[in-house]
Amino acid sequence: MDLIGFLYGLGILHGAILAGILFFMRSEHRVANAFIAALVACIAIRFLNNWLVRNGVYINNPQWSLLSSPLDFAWGPLLYLYAYSMSGRKLGAKHVLHFIPCLLLFSAPITFALYPRDQQLEFLSYFWSNRENQELGEIVLGRMPIFWRTWMDMHLQGSFFSIQFGIYCYLVLRQVQKHRLSLERHFSFTEQMDLRWLRTLTFVCVLFLILFLVFNRGGLVLFGHFEITALSPNTPFLFLVVAIYGIGIAALYQPPIRDAQEHTPKEESTAIPEVGQAPTESAPAKYVRSSIKLEDAQRYKIRLMETMQEKKLYLDCDLTLRDLAAEAGLSYHQTSQVINGQMNQRFFSFVNNYRIGLAKELLADPKTRKMAIVDLAVEVGFKSKSSFYDAFKKVTQITPTQFKKELETLI
Repeated sequence: MDLIGFLYGLGILHGAILAGILFFMRSEHRVANAFIAALVACIAIRFLNNWLVRNGVYINNPQWSLLSSPLDFAWGPLLYLYAYSMSGRKLGAKHVLHFIPCLLLFSAPITFALYPRDQQLEFLSYFWSNRENQELGEIVLGRMPIFWRTWMDMHLQGSFFSIQFGIYCYLVLRQVQKHRLSLERHFSFTEQMDLRWLRTLTFVCVLFLILFLVFNRGGLVLFGHFEITALSPNTPFLFLVVAIYGIGIAALYQPPIRDAQEHTPKEESTAIPEVGQAPTESAPAKYVRSSIKLEDAQRYKIRLMETMQEKKLYLDCDLTLRDLAAEAGLSYHQTSQVINGQMNQRFFSFVNNYRIGLAKELLADPKTRKMAIVDLAVEVGFKSKSSFYDAFKKVTQITPTQFKKELETLI
C-alpha cells in the first residue's frame, strides 16, 4: 500500500469538502471565507497533482502535468487577502495585482501543451527523475528556450515560491499586529477580535516553509536534483495534509469581527496632531479643528481619570473608548487625543492599568487573597484568565501567581 498516496487522497477529499463548505456557508465573513476557501482548494489541487504524479497518470496525459504548478503562487496572496478582509479592510481592484506572478506562470503549461506528446514525455522523464540520463537531458534542454531551460533546470520555481510565500507570511503577521493595535485604541478587550488564531495559522505556514526548504530544496542544494516521488520532497506537503484540517475548521468557527473603524467618528479616521501642536499652514482644516490646547488637555486628563476611578468603569469588560467619552462628557476625539497624546497610552492599556491595580489590592487583601485567579480576573473586569495573565505580566513583569508568592514571603 502506498501510504504517501493514501495521505494525499485524504488531503484531496477533506480539502475539497472544506473548501466547498467555506465558500457556500452563510457568514458575516463571506468575502474572507471565499479567500480561505480558495487557499484550501489550491492546497488540495497541489495534493491532487502529487497524487497523480505518484500514480503515473501524467504518463498517459502529459499535457496536463504542469497545469497546477502556477497555483502555488496564489497561496501567499490568498492568505494575505484573507487577513486583510478579516481585519475589516476594504478590497479594491488593485489587489488583483497580487496574482500577476501566478497568471504569468501559466505561460509555462500553455507552452508545454504545444509540444508533441513524445517530447512532453521526455521532458517529464528527465525533470521528475534523479537526472542520471545525461543524454536525455541534453536533448530535453536543447529544445527549450533559454529562459525556461534555466527556470526548470535550476528549479527556480520552488525557490521563488519560498521567497514569495515567506514575504506574504510576514505581511500577514504585520496585518494582524496592525489590527490588534487598532483595536487597542478603541476597546478595553480584544478577545475573539484580535485574529490571534490567524497569527497561529501563519506560523503553521512558516513551519511548512521551513520544512519545504529543508526537505524539498535541501535535496537540490546537496545533490542538484531529487526524485519527485521520494519521501523527502513530499514531507512538507504531507505536513499540510494534517494542517489543512486546522485551517478549514478554524475558519469555520470564527466569530463576528468588530471593526475598530466602525467605532471611530469620521473626523477620527485620519491622523490628528499631538496634544498642544500648533496649527501649520500645511495642516488641513480638519486637523486644526481637532487640536487641543495643553491646558485643556491636562484638564481633560484629570476628568477622565476621575471618571474612571469614581464610576469604576474599568469593571465593565465591554468598555469602549466611546463609552468612556460619553461618561466623561467629552467628545470621542478629545478622549482619544488625551489618552494617546497626553498619557502616551492606548485605551486598552489605560483601562487595564486600573484593572491590574485593583487586582493587586485584592491579592494583598487577606479576605480575597485566596480567590481563584479566574474569578479574580472576572472580578476586576477581564473576560478571560489568559487576557488577565497577559495584562498583569505586562504591567508588573510577573504573573499573578508569582505576585501572590512574593506577598506571602513578606507576611
